[in-house]
Amino acid sequence: MNMKLVGMCLVTLTLGYSMLGCADAYHNESTPAGRLVPSRLLPVPSDVSRELQDSIRQAASAPDSLGSIPATPDEWRAAIAMYEKPEQVREHVEAIKEKFPVHVTAGTMAGIKVYVVNPMAGAERSGRRAFVYVHGGAYISGAGEAGLDEAILIAYHTGMKVISVDYRMPPDSPFPAAVDDSVAVWKEVIRECKPANVGLGGTSAGGGLALAVVLRLKELKLPLPGAIYAGTPWADLTNSGDSTAVNDHVDSALSGGNEWLLAAGRWYAGGHDMRDPLISPVFGDFSKFPPTILLTGTRDFLLSDTVRVHRKLRLAGVEANLHVFEAMSHADYATLPDSPESREAYREIALFLDKHLGR
Repeated sequence: MNMKLVGMCLVTLTLGYSMLGCADAYHNESTPAGRLVPSRLLPVPSDVSRELQDSIRQAASAPDSLGSIPATPDEWRAAIAMYEKPEQVREHVEAIKEKFPVHVTAGTMAGIKVYVVNPMAGAERSGRRAFVYVHGGAYISGAGEAGLDEAILIAYHTGMKVISVDYRMPPDSPFPAAVDDSVAVWKEVIRECKPANVGLGGTSAGGGLALAVVLRLKELKLPLPGAIYAGTPWADLTNSGDSTAVNDHVDSALSGGNEWLLAAGRWYAGGHDMRDPLISPVFGDFSKFPPTILLTGTRDFLLSDTVRVHRKLRLAGVEANLHVFEAMSHADYATLPDSPESREAYREIALFLDKHLGR
C-alpha cells in the first residue's frame, strides 16, 4: 500500500477537499459537514485540586446519560420530585449552611417567593449593597430551598445580602414567567437600594436568566444593575454552541445531556421562538450592559455559551471578565464548594462586585 497516498487522502478528508477522489468515498451531499474523531480515554488532569480530580474519577463510573426524557407535564414533575425530595433538600441546605454560615429567611417581594440570605453578624461588609440571585436548574428544577446552594455561597463569600428569587417554572409556568418574576423582584429591591449598588446573576439557567432580565430591563427603560455575574450561562437554548458537541460526554455534570436539555428548553419556551433574546440571550443586543463577570471550565458543556456571551459583550464595548478553569465541568465551582477552585472562583466574584457595586 502506498502510505504517502493514504496520508494525502486523510489530509483531503480532514480539509473537506476532493483531491485524488479519495474523499468521495467518505462524503456525499447527504453527509453533514463535520469531523469524525476517534474514541479516546480522557485522563484525570494532574494540575487541578484533589477535590476536582476525585469528582472527575467518580464521574467516569457514573451513567453517561441524564436518563429518559420526560414527555408530559406529569412526567416532568415526577422526574424533578425524584431528585428534589424535601427532606433531602433540607438536609443538604443545612449542611451547606453549617460550612458557610448565613441566615436564611423565606418571604415574598412583589408577590413573588424569595429567600433573603444574610451573612452572619460581623461578616457583612456593606449594608448599602445587595445581590439579586436567580437559581439554575434548566428552568425546570431548583424551586424552593433546592435553589439556595449558590445563594448561600455568594452571601458567605461576598459579605452581601442576597435575595434569591423563587421564580415560577414549567410545566405550569413557562416563559415569560421567570423573566417577569425576576423583573418584579428587581423593581422591589431597587425601591430600597440604589441600582448601582445591586448586583444580579446566577449559574447555568440562572446565568442565562440574569442576562435575559437585563435585556428586559433595557426594553422597559428601567435602571440596570451595577454588575452582572453570569456563571456558565445557558444563553442559547438551541444548544448550537460548539462545546455542546465537543464537550458532550466529557462534561461530568451534563454528560449525554444535550437532548434532555433541549427538551427542557422547549418546555420553558412554551411555543415561543427559541432564538428570542429573552429566552436565548446570546442572540440579544449587549450594548450598554453593566460590567459582567463570567465563569466556565475547559470541560464545560456550556463553555461556548459563556465564550460567545463574553465576545458579544466585548464587541459592545462592555467591561467583561472571563474566567476559564482547568478541567472544570459545568458549574463545578458551585457543586464542589470545598475545593480550592471554588474558593478562587468566588473570590474573583467578590472582588469584581466590590469594584463595581462599592463597599
